[in-house]
Amino acid sequence: MSLPFAERSEVRRVRDALPPVTASDSARQVYGAMMETQVAPALRDWGFDGDDGRFDYPSRVWHLSLAFLPAAWNTVARYQFDVNVVAVSRVEWDQWRVSEPGLPERPDAAKYYAHDFVPGGGLMARLGELQRSGLDRRWTVRAGVDPAPVAAELLAGMKLHVLPQFAGRAEARPLTA
Repeated sequence: MSLPFAERSEVRRVRDALPPVTASDSARQVYGAMMETQVAPALRDWGFDGDDGRFDYPSRVWHLSLAFLPAAWNTVARYQFDVNVVAVSRVEWDQWRVSEPGLPERPDAAKYYAHDFVPGGGLMARLGELQRSGLDRRWTVRAGVDPAPVAAELLAGMKLHVLPQFAGRAEARPLTA
């Protein structure tokens, strides 16, 4: 399945602006370099705060976050990962914490919560679901291979699908259920 034209164009623009990454003999090291050199700086430029695969978007009204999750079966030659996206109003999260006291103070995008945030205007999805008409996907980097195409597609997807979702919610009041 190919990317829509607008997304392919954005991927090219993002890729042209990425700094180079030295390919390594370990896919995990290639992934780490991609995150440190290409992905994290772009996210910080867009207003995200965070590191080590977890990033938050600033908002006094919402919890808006991303988490990069490694697949369970990664090898030295191949490293696969997902990107989880969570948007939940602070009021709704606090109300849920009252009935579930074991929940953390803020949601962790790396964890699945058996609660539907959508009626309150929230979102819990993987980037692949947002990017390709609901079809999920994983990203893969390989040992000894330049990760720029992966980083570019990932960042373009975030720029086109996540950033507008987060910016639109950042100070917007949640929907009443």
